[in-house]
Amino acid sequence: MNKIIVTGALGFIGFSLCQRLLEKGFEVIGIDGMVEENLTDLYEEKLLWLGRNSSFTFLNEKLEEVDLNAIFTDINVVYHLAAATSKDRKWNDLRTTIEDNVDVTGKIIAACANRIKLIFTSSTQVYGERTGIITERTPLNPNTPYSLTKMAAESLIKAKCNEFAVPYVIFRLPTIYGPWQRIDMTYSKLIVEQMTHSSKVIEDDRVTEDILYIDDILDTLVKAGIEENCKNEVYNIASGKVNEWYRGKAIICNDFSIIPTDQRLQVSISNDKVVSQLGFKVTTNLEDGLAAQKEHMQRYKHLYVK
Repeated sequence: MNKIIVTGALGFIGFSLCQRLLEKGFEVIGIDGMVEENLTDLYEEKLLWLGRNSSFTFLNEKLEEVDLNAIFTDINVVYHLAAATSKDRKWNDLRTTIEDNVDVTGKIIAACANRIKLIFTSSTQVYGERTGIITERTPLNPNTPYSLTKMAAESLIKAKCNEFAVPYVIFRLPTIYGPWQRIDMTYSKLIVEQMTHSSKVIEDDRVTEDILYIDDILDTLVKAGIEENCKNEVYNIASGKVNEWYRGKAIICNDFSIIPTDQRLQVSISNDKVVSQLGFKVTTNLEDGLAAQKEHMQRYKHLYVK
């Protein structure tokens, strides 16, 4: 694996993944349409970081408008992270969401035909509202437009990658936090509230079943691209613990009464498969991870407080 494409390269996970790949000596082509005008300063700051490395090339284009066949030359792996993530996506926007998150995935698969591995980041939200232990064999039950399109993209990948002889790996991720976390996510909003001494009602993230620090997932994503034998697999990436998302919120708010106590409603997302096959491990505890996120947001306060 020498030359890699990352879609959604200026998103939270995409940007961090580009950094990790560059650190490991890979040549990276990042694609991002920079579609959210309110994030212009954030995009530019990220491009300053990535642009310092001569092995990084950036395409400022909407993914659906990119000539994929032209740029998928001499590419070894595509990390498809681009997705419509706005929390205001409602059921009446389902057609647009499907076009954003599913149709373009089909075009990427076709461009990968016979030669390029596809790594796709899905969401544990595809399982819907459940209790108990969730494994990769748990039936899917998406109940939001976002999770429905993630499930549809997964189904498309499994079917079309077989047709086009494209090896693939699907990762179902919980909520991710840490430096550069999206500004519309709960932890970021709570930290901004504390920095500005404001008091607003803040909604919970889409996924509250689990939480992981950004650095803890990156090496596993990279390894999935490197390992030739890692193909045509679906993995949960999770802490394997219960109520970690709520514990993180409690640490930020200094209010541990918000942690659910009813054991009948507890959810645990199993990470046994990704641990045994790819060596995934959680190395960052919530206290240290949140401290790092707060320090980052205070350093770049002008990007988060308008």
